[in-house]
Order: sequence, then C-alpha cells, then structure tokens
Amino acid sequence: MIEKVVIDNRLEVLLLPRDTIRSVSVIAAVRNGSSHEREEVMGISHLIEHSVFRGTENRNMVEIKRPIEEFGGSINAFTGKNLTAYYAKVPLTASEIGLEIIMDIIFNAKFDENEIEKEKRIVLDEIAMYEDEPVDNVFEQLNKIMFSNTFANPILGTKESVSKLNAEILKDYYSREYTPENTVLMLVGPGKELEKLVLKIGSLLPERKGKKNKFNSPVFKESVQRKEKEKEELSQIYVSYAFKAPSKMSKDFYPSMVLKTFLGSGMSSLLFTRIREEAGLAYEISADYSGYNETGVFNIFAATVPENFERLNGIIFDTINNLKNMEDIEKWIEYGKKRLSGRYMLETENSLNFGFLALDYYLAFDKIIDIDNIVNIINAQSKKDILDNAIKIFENEPYISVVKPKG
Repeated sequence: MIEKVVIDNRLEVLLLPRDTIRSVSVIAAVRNGSSHEREEVMGISHLIEHSVFRGTENRNMVEIKRPIEEFGGSINAFTGKNLTAYYAKVPLTASEIGLEIIMDIIFNAKFDENEIEKEKRIVLDEIAMYEDEPVDNVFEQLNKIMFSNTFANPILGTKESVSKLNAEILKDYYSREYTPENTVLMLVGPGKELEKLVLKIGSLLPERKGKKNKFNSPVFKESVQRKEKEKEELSQIYVSYAFKAPSKMSKDFYPSMVLKTFLGSGMSSLLFTRIREEAGLAYEISADYSGYNETGVFNIFAATVPENFERLNGIIFDTINNLKNMEDIEKWIEYGKKRLSGRYMLETENSLNFGFLALDYYLAFDKIIDIDNIVNIINAQSKKDILDNAIKIFENEPYISVVKPKG
C-alpha cells in the first residue's frame, strides 16, 4: 500500500514499500516542463535538466555520478511538457547516497558559467541531431500545426533560444521553479529502509519557498492543417495523423486507452495485422493516446515507401471508420483489454517502472494508485462505450504531418 507523507508542510513524498527487493528507487518530479516556458527561454527546462549534473554546491560532476554507478546503480533524468524528472536506482547499501544526490541536484545546483557553455554545446548538437531524424521531424511539425499554446514548442528549444541562455538566467529560473512545494518525491524499496530515508529528507530541503504549478493542457488550433516537409536522402514517407481526443479526467479516458491498445500496440494489434502482416505496406505502424487534464490527442503513426503511401492511407481510414461494422470487433476489444491490464500488472514487477506509474497516476489524479482497481475498470469497459468513443474521436478531421523524400 502506497503511503503519502508531507515533509515540513512543503514536500510531498510517496512511499511504495517493496519488501522482496534489494534496491531503492528515488524519483523526484518537478512540476515544470517545456509548456511552462516563456517564448524567450524555450528549452530552459531541458538545459537545466542537463546542467544540474555538472555540479552542485556540495559535489562536482564526478561526485554526482560515481557514488551511484560504482555500486552498480544508475542515475538519469528527462524533461517533458509538464514536468522534469530525476531518478536513481541503487542497491540497499547505497540508498542514502542515492537520496542525497537526487536531492542535491534538484535543490543545490551550482550553474557555473563555463560548465553551462559546455552543456549548451551538447544541447545544440542534440537539436541538430533531432533535425536530422525524420520521426522527430514529423512530431515536431505536428505539434506546430496542431497546437496554439506552448505545447507547440519543442522541448529542446531552438538553436536561437538555447544560444541566448546563460548561468544567470538558469539560476533565476531554477530557484523559482525547483522548490519543495513544486516537487513530488517517490521512494520505492523495503519498508524499513524507506522509514530511515524519510527521516533524512527534512535536512536536505532548501530554505527557498515557491508555488505548485498546475499541469497544462494543449490548446488546439481551430483550423485543421496538413503539412508536408521534404528531406534529402530519405527513402520512406513518415506520417502522423492526430485527432482531438478525451481528457484524462473524462469518462472516456479508459475507453481511449483500450482503443489505442487494440488498434496499434504490439504485433498482434489490428493496424499492425492489417497493414504490415496482411498487406505488407509498412514496416512501422502504431497508435498512441495522450490524455491531459482538459483535452487529449489520439495519434496514428506509420512509415512506408512512397509507392505504398496512398494504399496505406486508405487502409488506415477504412479501418478506423468502420470499427463498428467489423464482425470480429469483440475479439479486438478483448485483446485491447487483456494487453492493457496485463501491462499495468507487469509494471509492478519492476520497482522503478512501478514508481513512475504510481507517480504519474498521483500527479494526474491526485490519488494513490490501486492497480487492482485500474485493472477492474479496464475490464469493465463495454463494447458500446469503446466504439462510441472511437466514433467521436475519428469523426474529427485529423491534423496530418508528413515528412517525405525530396522530389
């Protein structure tokens, strides 16, 4: 059973006891991501995520990574639209140092000017690498034609915006956003070990105070667009179809999850079976659904050679527009329910993955996760609810992003 404690009335801490494991996972989620950034500092959240590993007031770069890795552990981070997360997984013998280092980088980063300039060069290289990747191009282009708010902006920022950032700007942003009030800490491990770690947390908190950011949701542009981009040295067409979809808070959240699972999750999914296995039209075909507090996005992605594109396009739309008329649709819905509920249950076998799942659920719904309850909800979704939801999603005109070979 997950327990929630609040340290000094400031930092929310979730404890996930796992008495059968010999490790501790520490996850710190700061409620700040690229959607919280002003236009002039695009990419600052991602640059901060990189830069905190360059040194803190207490540790240099080596002292941040080595004490965890020399015990066989791992430490990493990522930036999203609504949060930045830092995490470490360590054996029990290194649980305290794992906690101390994660707390140190999220509250005591130094931001040395010379080190920031080095990290900026790395991020600019990363931006250049993404510009060369057709899949990344498809989704960045999609966000620009689909959203009218900060969800349209790239998480990495642009060359222009990142080049203008400096240590002073980073320090100011970090001190404002990286506060205990704006952070949730997740600890996964044996119960007695977690009790020991909780006693240390108060001494690791900074004096500064702040506010709790709300999670943002994408705002769709009124005019639905299709945009194509040509790139040299490509042999395939990459396409993403995006539809307006229900929010995470909607009654249609779980029907949407089942829908995306049976349509495009796994080699046994409907689109994979029809398009790759039966028609041989594409190496890659998938479906995804992202729910936010106020709205959601349902996405279908595919890659194929140019001569197969029109036929691929026809089969995709024939499939999603005629789900209700399929004779074996109950079989596909059953596949979606079983696969989705099974994946939730399998996440509990990996302590770090389970920690992220529980944290995501808490941040979205402000509730402690109950896997058995979620599985019951998934399996209770009716055929009518799922298909009615599919009709509502796919009756919308899709935003379409295409990256294709030049000429």
